Amino acid sequence: MDKAALIVNLDKKEAFTVAERAIEWFEKRNKDFLIEKRAAFQLSQKQREANYEKIKNEADYIIIIGGDGTFLHSSHHFIGSEIPLLGINVGHLGFLTDVETEELIKALEMIDNCNFSIEKRMMIQIEHYRKEQKIDSTYAINDYVINRDPDSQMLKIKLYINNELVNKFRGDGLIIATPTGSTAYSLSAGGPIINPHQIKAILITPICPHNLHLRPMVISDQEKIRIKVESNGRTVKGCADGRRKNEIVPGDEINISGADQELSIIKLPDRTFYSIVKEKMHLA
Repeated sequence: MDKAALIVNLDKKEAFTVAERAIEWFEKRNKDFLIEKRAAFQLSQKQREANYEKIKNEADYIIIIGGDGTFLHSSHHFIGSEIPLLGINVGHLGFLTDVETEELIKALEMIDNCNFSIEKRMMIQIEHYRKEQKIDSTYAINDYVINRDPDSQMLKIKLYINNELVNKFRGDGLIIATPTGSTAYSLSAGGPIINPHQIKAILITPICPHNLHLRPMVISDQEKIRIKVESNGRTVKGCADGRRKNEIVPGDEINISGADQELSIIKLPDRTFYSIVKEKMHLA
């Protein structure tokens, strides 16, 4: 993998410091590289600037410097492209950006020496129907969340799996997550941790359900989910990966399934899923 591209969170000062270290490393070794155009301007690297389309067409791998939010936002541009992504963490937890800033040079050298693997992460596809017409379709790497407004009443949710009514309940909402997203919002809502390196599955986690017996479910990535929401006319929001939001009105249906696209992520040999969980959750 000869040609890298850098994507940098413009709101984090530390991200620019890390980017400058990466640039210095590339230049010392006469490596060809690109920088997303807004960051290129800030880093005085106009000759390296590239939009997302150029990065997709020319880069062999992409380094995303920021937090998990930056990684999620940027990675949607490369879904299905098979270009592997490496996340450098200048955020808080950093489950997706699992390489810490002090490990940057070590990571670059590992990639240069082909001492890495490429992991395929499953995603979910969300289709929004209104009056039997599809009005929106998108992907999620982490999760799709249906949530009520803070000033509205509890939602009434009907959950179907493979066209079979599995549960109906009242609550604040519902999270449909991938194994990658099991350490995100779903975890804080009481969902289990799923190893995304080994398992393809879909996780269903209710948000504050009024039915005390209701617990998260883990189902096959081959199964089909259908959701109906009743909200007494109030606004309900659906949100994919915390970035793409749509309004759900009474009568709408949300269909969710394992996606036909995957995301490629660079994994370094000294970083296992369990070591990352232990480190990020301060378990040892």
